[in-house]
Amino acid sequence: MTIKVNTATLKQQLSHYLALAREGKDVLVTNHRRIIARVLSEEGKDGRLPLRQPTKDASVLQDVGGFGCAVDPVADLIRERGA
Repeated sequence: MTIKVNTATLKQQLSHYLALAREGKDVLVTNHRRIIARVLSEEGKDGRLPLRQPTKDASVLQDVGGFGCAVDPVADLIRERGA
């Protein structure tokens, strides 16, 4: 069972919604009618959620690169602090 709650109500009644999660219900948190978070029930004996296998190999992170800065931001900060 899934329950939707906005952030203001969640703040006011946090214990109630945590109890619902403890019972196995998923609580969707909304802000301006958009889902922004999910409170899930515990899974397993130790209360940890199961690990998900990565969808891509970590080596693809090498291809990400920088953010397109024309100058080195660290050098720019050092030069600015020295002025």
